[in-house]
Amino acid sequence: MEPLTKRILAIVLIAVIGIGVGVTVWIFVSPYKWTSDDCPGAPAGLTEDQIIRMGVLGGLTDIQGGGALEGAKLAAYEINQAGGVTVGGKTYYIGITAEDTDESNPNLDVTKGVAAAERIVNYKRVQFLTGGFRTESLLAYQEVVMDAKIPFINTGASTDDLCKNVLDNYARYKYFFRNMPINSSSLGGEIIQFLAYTAGYLNATNPSININSFSLLYEDLTWTTPLSTAVKTYLPMYVPGMSLATEIAYPITVTQTQMDGYINQLDGNATQILIPIISAQGGILMMNSYDTIKPGFVVVGVDVQSQLDSFRADTNGNCAFETVLQALHNTSKTEMSIPFWNAFVAEYDHEPLYTAVGSYDAIYQYTWAINESQSLNADTIVSKLETITTAKPLAGAGGMTAFTVSHDIQEGYPYGYTLFVQWQADG
Repeated sequence: MEPLTKRILAIVLIAVIGIGVGVTVWIFVSPYKWTSDDCPGAPAGLTEDQIIRMGVLGGLTDIQGGGALEGAKLAAYEINQAGGVTVGGKTYYIGITAEDTDESNPNLDVTKGVAAAERIVNYKRVQFLTGGFRTESLLAYQEVVMDAKIPFINTGASTDDLCKNVLDNYARYKYFFRNMPINSSSLGGEIIQFLAYTAGYLNATNPSININSFSLLYEDLTWTTPLSTAVKTYLPMYVPGMSLATEIAYPITVTQTQMDGYINQLDGNATQILIPIISAQGGILMMNSYDTIKPGFVVVGVDVQSQLDSFRADTNGNCAFETVLQALHNTSKTEMSIPFWNAFVAEYDHEPLYTAVGSYDAIYQYTWAINESQSLNADTIVSKLETITTAKPLAGAGGMTAFTVSHDIQEGYPYGYTLFVQWQADG
């Protein structure tokens, strides 16, 4: 009975179901069977032993998780079409699967993310992971992945502390990397540099303008804390005479009426520059309010929704002149950038969100590490990824990748850096 027992234990999917009286039900099912259907661009008739099992975790019904899945699938398609990956003389193809963490839901339930991670780890038996977006959820399901010792390249959450775990407990968290975006503190630094240059230049060349006040409007979430702290602390140091007028941390469940009130408050406090720090639908509400109220300030900052080409339609055209940070546009950060951009738009008929850029690069980073090391062993792949440094960077669609000792993306040109783009009245 011992071999049978081991086999049963190996294929257990643990589904914990609350039944009111605290009873736990254990459901035994066969493991997910990987086939050519999971491998975009690969030949038909593949057996599971020919497939490298890669997974995406995220809120798949929202733009962030949906984008991560799209980017991963596009990379897998290109790699598979090119003949796959050869390891030890055997050819493998990239398989992609995903589980929905529901982490973009304003009414967050972190247990859904944990359950999704358990499914993708225990049932689908992935070997490598990418994705992640909302810090509060990722911190919870990250533990499931670290328990399983599966490499995970985060492509959506910017909170500094996610990578600090690698320094605090390397043996446990060494499997965690971030290739997108740069961390929150660094995002704040790029906003400061941009505004210090533009506002400082205008003040120096046009003294009558006298730009001297800014305000912050941000989601009351973990990821916004280091970013908002950096901006309000250092921007006044870099622009003489600049001061913080108003600071508003709003609930993620904000309504249009509430947002109207915030914009009116900001306009009444002599704000000249509004710096939003927004990852969700609040950006649409903000620009709708902006168009209705027509306040006397410009908007420059982080607004994830505005990174999509659908933002004009989402705001009924009310997005003109908003300036935002964007991971990539149709421009040559590296030789991979424009080919990726064009292929993505051709495949999905919309422009890629930053999570799509990150997951696309993550699949290529894993493939590079597998090819270079000629191994599928998780610890070996981690060691190989750690060699991607400023001394030996790796080109990706989003820029030149270089990881720090904490497995974070190195900030600053030509490595991890953002573009500043502006919506125009005509596009």
